[in-house]
Amino acid sequence: MQLVGMIEKSKEQKGSEQEIEQMNNKMNELEIKVRSLEVEKEQEKNRADLSEQENQKAISEIDKLKQKVNLTEQEKQKEIQEKQNTKSELEKQKRRADSEHAENDKLKQEKQKDLQEKQKSQFEVTRLTTENQNLQTEISKLRPQITSPKEQSKPEPKVQQIQQSVPSSLSTITYQSIIPDPNHVKQQENKIILKSHVATIAFNPVITSGIVRFGGFLEKHPSINFMIGIADSSAVFGSNKGPWEGENEKKTVRYYKEYDLYIQI
Repeated sequence: MQLVGMIEKSKEQKGSEQEIEQMNNKMNELEIKVRSLEVEKEQEKNRADLSEQENQKAISEIDKLKQKVNLTEQEKQKEIQEKQNTKSELEKQKRRADSEHAENDKLKQEKQKDLQEKQKSQFEVTRLTTENQNLQTEISKLRPQITSPKEQSKPEPKVQQIQQSVPSSLSTITYQSIIPDPNHVKQQENKIILKSHVATIAFNPVITSGIVRFGGFLEKHPSINFMIGIADSSAVFGSNKGPWEGENEKKTVRYYKEYDLYIQI
């Protein structure tokens, strides 16, 4: 009985040791799993930290890009504003220049009008003076014809022809050219320079009596026509017009370049 009991006890003890060993193995496995989980947890934490760092870095890059975009937009707006200011200033300068140009044109027209009025007045004064001189001459001619009754019965004497001789030497007359508009023709010293298609130049002083010789030379003249002549003191020639235009046609005697004489009656 004792031997059998010892054998059974030994089996139980052996079974208990096996259980303990199995339990130890399980504990070891559990510890290994726990350590493995801790390692994985640490790795996951490291990965999370790394991901957070990358996220922060990405956010920082995005902020930098936003700042760069904002700065670029500000510079663009500044450039647009400067262009608008420059455009506005140029428009102001253009309006100022247009206004000055219009004012200059207005002053030029007023000056031209005043000049024409002055010339017209001067021509009128000259015309009236000439008419007065002619009337005085006619009166002087009529005075000898007023005779006594005895003399009235005498037959009228024949009209004697008066011959006027040309003096051997002519005196020089200081002339003054009348240029309506310098844009069409101008004078440089004793030269008259045509700047447009056609122009008419008159000369002062007005000749009331005597013989006048007028001469000149054509230099680099184009193939277009030209003429020279005399005009009544009341004729007023406009800018860029011929001497035959308007009422001047009946106030001028023109000698054409092809030796034709034009007189409008």
